[in-house]
Parts: sequence; C-alpha cells; structure tokens
Amino acid sequence: MGSSIYNMLGEQLLVARKQRGLSQPELAKRLGRDRARISELERDLTNNRLGRDRLTLFAEICDTLDLLPVLVPRSRLAAVRHLINESNDHHHTAQAPNAFDELFVDLDEDEAP
Repeated sequence: MGSSIYNMLGEQLLVARKQRGLSQPELAKRLGRDRARISELERDLTNNRLGRDRLTLFAEICDTLDLLPVLVPRSRLAAVRHLINESNDHHHTAQAPNAFDELFVDLDEDEAP
C-alpha cells in the first residue's frame, strides 16, 4: 500500500510552506499559533499520527498559504499532479505584467479599423 492520505497531506503542506519561503516560526506568526503546533502537524501527518485540532489547523494553514484542498480520486492523482506541476512551470516562466500595463489600457487596441 502507498502513502496514506495523512502522509500525503503532511508532505504537501511542508512543500507548499517551503515553496513560499516560509519557516515554521513565520507561518506560526501569521496564524497566531505556536511554532510547535506547526511542527507537530507536519510531523504527525507525515508519520500518520492523528491528534486533536488537526482539521482546524490544517484549514488555517491552507488559507494562509492560499491553498484549496481538493478531493481527487486516487486513480486520477498522477494526472492531477502532472497538471499542477505543468501549471506551476508555466507560472514561474511567464513574465509578470508591469504596473503600467496593469493600470493603463491602450484604447487604440479596442478601436475598430
């Protein structure tokens, strides 16, 4: 049998936190929680151990990291991960618009020839 759902959640939370450049203390500060609770959640989920208050803390972390948990059939997990990784690759390579382009619209583009 592969990884449990708890193991996958723990690993994904850890990766998401690190991708956003946040340490456990930084994330804890944003949540108004103790760093030990963040560490405990990551560790316990990764090691398939459950405890109290997990769902609430999990939801708070997802909200803070701008993540939306989605239920995916196990049989489709590889395809979904591929789509997410492909999307992340395009997101990082795309050039971000500058403030000028975001604030000002070229009206000539909307005019009919």
